[in-house]
Amino acid sequence: MTDFRFIIERGPQYRILAGEEALLDSVSEGADPMLRFVIFDPQAILLGYHQSAEQEINLERAKLKGWHIGRRPTGGGTIMMGPGQLGWEIYADSSMLGGSPESAMRKSADAVISTLSKYGVSANFRPKNDVEVQGRKISGLGAFSVGKHISVTGTILVDFDVEEMIETLKLSTEKMKDKVSKAFKDRLTWLGRELGEQVDMEDVIAKAKEAFQQSLGVELEEGYYTEKEKESISELELKYKSHEWVFGLRKSLEGENVRRGEIKLPGGLFRAEVKMAGKGLIESVLITGDFFVEPRRSIYDLEARLKWTRVEDVRSEMLDWFKGVKIIGVDQDKLIEFIEGLVR
Repeated sequence: MTDFRFIIERGPQYRILAGEEALLDSVSEGADPMLRFVIFDPQAILLGYHQSAEQEINLERAKLKGWHIGRRPTGGGTIMMGPGQLGWEIYADSSMLGGSPESAMRKSADAVISTLSKYGVSANFRPKNDVEVQGRKISGLGAFSVGKHISVTGTILVDFDVEEMIETLKLSTEKMKDKVSKAFKDRLTWLGRELGEQVDMEDVIAKAKEAFQQSLGVELEEGYYTEKEKESISELELKYKSHEWVFGLRKSLEGENVRRGEIKLPGGLFRAEVKMAGKGLIESVLITGDFFVEPRRSIYDLEARLKWTRVEDVRSEMLDWFKGVKIIGVDQDKLIEFIEGLVR
């Protein structure tokens, strides 16, 4: 049976997210695989790697609440994480988790489902990356990789405040808030809600540790960071707390002749902004959303391909780009047609 290091980390978003990057690099360089449980304290709003802060978050309200804002190194959507939510992270050779992001997320979801079953709560996996209880999401998952090594990250909502989410994320206009609030209450749930009582986080950690050990088929040993990991996390904290990483990475296009649109596909929501230099010529493109793509930075390659491209060449450029990437749940023709529709 394979031994995994087991670590619990509680702290601010920039320290935890710096760890996500540092630990995958470390494991890919030969360090022992790891399961890490994390608790974000203070409360944080976390963007997916491909998202724009201005598009997703009511920044003024987040500032008033004193919440941290961070950007994860993985794709997916904006999430709220705080002392009432348990985060979990796996760092290992991808062959230990089935060899692909899809299989890794599915295997990890089994551990979440097993954790909930210990409380008498029946849950199931909903592709591409959610665990549900009677149709309501209680856990989201994400993955990113370095070579043949993979990180799978996810949550278990132990406690949650939907109203705070509605207030702080850009989910609706004021006029539609009541309707959206009801919709999200119908779509989300948490362990305390399912049990009708407050749940002790330490008890959840103990049950989740046992469930992950059994589902992954590994032996969890109380672990520690190597000295190199400590140094790397400390250095990367500067990146994850920087304004450029959080707000400047996916900044909206400015100026005239900017066209905007969005499309919801099974693999996620895509938002695109296209700035035209003139009739039939693209000046620049920004593509954001809650999708997962491998390699992770390939969306930048697509934006670079489309920059200063003639409208009639969009399809051929995108078809060529698709040859080297993998996007779960995305029909390439539909995405191409969406971009073509914006630029024509």
